[in-house]
Amino acid sequence: MADEELFIGFDHVAYATRDTDATVRLLEQLGFILKIYKREIPKFNVYITKMMSCNSHVAEIVEPISSPSVVSALLTGRDATVYHSCFLTNDFTKARERMKKMGAVTITKPMRIPYPATKAHESYLASHMFHSSLGVFEITGPVVEPDTN
Repeated sequence: MADEELFIGFDHVAYATRDTDATVRLLEQLGFILKIYKREIPKFNVYITKMMSCNSHVAEIVEPISSPSVVSALLTGRDATVYHSCFLTNDFTKARERMKKMGAVTITKPMRIPYPATKAHESYLASHMFHSSLGVFEITGPVVEPDTN
């Protein structure tokens, strides 16, 4: 796989919000359909909701259950904000290593996606990262086994 093909686009945009229902209503007006509603992720102390557009674009909505949570500080003084964008890769391990070599710091260890939005997402790994030139972002994609031929 050529290096230029490693990152193949955006997987989703995540929004932090104090009111999932208000965010859902707004995204419904933009044509998004509710796929997963307010599932608890205790490890991060949040509810997660996922919506999908007719073109399979995913919006992830993250609401704190209580404070502190992974989005509490982001919501200081506001009701909602963009939390992160997620990049889709053809090779999760290579993409993560490339980002680390470029100075990105891992926020969450690689994990299976809680409440996957699509069948493909069931086999992907994901990791949140931070880079001073980009802020918080996530990468996701399949783990590609090395070619032994």
